[in-house]
Amino acid sequence: MSGNCAYESPEMTELLGETLRPGGFDLTDKGVKFCEWTAADLLLDLGCGQGATVSYLNHSHGLKAMGIDPSRKLLDIARKNNPDGVFEVGSGEAIPYKDAVFEGVLSECTLSLMSDRVAALKEVHRVLKKGGSFYITDVYARNPESLDQLRSHQFESCMRGLYDLKELAADVKKLGFEVLLIEDHSELLKQLLVKTIFEFGSMNAFWKKTGGACAAGFQEALKPCKPGYYMMIARKAE
Repeated sequence: MSGNCAYESPEMTELLGETLRPGGFDLTDKGVKFCEWTAADLLLDLGCGQGATVSYLNHSHGLKAMGIDPSRKLLDIARKNNPDGVFEVGSGEAIPYKDAVFEGVLSECTLSLMSDRVAALKEVHRVLKKGGSFYITDVYARNPESLDQLRSHQFESCMRGLYDLKELAADVKKLGFEVLLIEDHSELLKQLLVKTIFEFGSMNAFWKKTGGACAAGFQEALKPCKPGYYMMIARKAE
C-alpha cells in the first residue's frame, strides 16, 4: 500500500470525518447485513486508518474486528480512540497474519491505495477462511481509457489509484473468489464533490491543501476519468 500523505492531513479528516471515505457507515451497514457476519466471526479492516470502522463494527454490530494500516500516525490515533482495539502496522500486499484466519475482510476506499492490487487480492484470499467474505467499497474510473494520464501523477490519494472495475472483477474471479454483488454508489461521491467545492472553493484548492505541490495539475488529469464509487462483495470459493 502506498503512503497516506493526503489521508494524514487535517483537511481530509475535516471533510470526510474519521471514516476517511464517502458515505460514512451507510455502506458498511449494508455490507455487514449482506455478509451475515456474527459475533463468532473474526474480521480484518484493511487500511483501517483512524480505526473508525473497527470501533463501529465492535460497538454498533457486536462484531470482532481488528485493523492494519501502513501509517503509524493514523494507527496512533486509532489506538488512542480505541484502547481495547487490535491495530497492527501492515499493508494489503503483506498482511501480517497466518493463512485462513478471518471470516471477513473489509477494504473501504483502500484498494485504490495499494501499490500492487493483484498482490493485495492474493493476500486477502490467503488470510480468508474458505467461504469467507471480502467486502470492498472504492473509487473507480467510469472512463478507464483516460487512466494513463492520471497515473503519471505522484499525488498519494485514492483518486490517484482509480482503476477499471471490470478488470478488478476479472482479477477477483481469477484468484478464486465468487463475486456475489456489485453496486454503483457514485451518488455518494457526487455528494462529497459538492461539499468539497462548497467548503474549499474548488477541487484544485482542496487537492493543493491536502497534497501540496504534488497535487499540481491533478484535477485536470482526474476529470476525464469520470470517477465513480462502488460496493463489491465476493466470497472465497477455493
